Amino acid sequence: MNTAETAHWINRLLPGTPEFHQVGAFKVAGYTLEDESIACSVNFGRVNTGLVTEGGAETVDVRSEILSLARADVSVPGRAVGAAATMLLDASLSFKSATDSSVTPMHAQPGQILPCVGIMANLPQEGFSVVHGILADPRIWGPEIPYVREEAGQVNVEAPDEAGDLARLTLPLQLILLTEEEFAIALNEGSDVMFERMAEQEVDLLDLKR
Repeated sequence: MNTAETAHWINRLLPGTPEFHQVGAFKVAGYTLEDESIACSVNFGRVNTGLVTEGGAETVDVRSEILSLARADVSVPGRAVGAAATMLLDASLSFKSATDSSVTPMHAQPGQILPCVGIMANLPQEGFSVVHGILADPRIWGPEIPYVREEAGQVNVEAPDEAGDLARLTLPLQLILLTEEEFAIALNEGSDVMFERMAEQEVDLLDLKR
């Protein structure tokens, strides 16, 4: 999908009327819902982070649009989405150009930790306690995650992306912002343990000053 098509798709999934902002290299749609806000990229799908899924004999290219929710002005999750997208783009470019085999890819997929993404978005400077981030399956639509599938040879792309021979899936991916304590648990004990503890403690993920 190109940017216009993605924006149309995202707007069908999220409530309200979006305002579009350029955050670095990325366009972000922002939705204000009373005291909550949602921000979602509409052109991060052009970034290839090297993620594919294989089903039978078919290999499918997997792309994402990043969304974030917060109980804050919409510019706050908007900057966080832009920072996460930029971090993943930079990691993708570094991996492609690396000659050192120790360089590992950073995929846009659930469980991917994004160190210091909150700092990149200037959140601590504004009094927010979230510093890092992790990507997760969004649950705002329930157990089913919406997606768009484009068949091989029919992928609609924009520069600097390059058309390929693979079919493509595009899905929303949620950025959850983390405090230092939550980040340490994810690093040392795994993201599953971190999410279990957050659920047990009824952590409000939309409260960025928790």
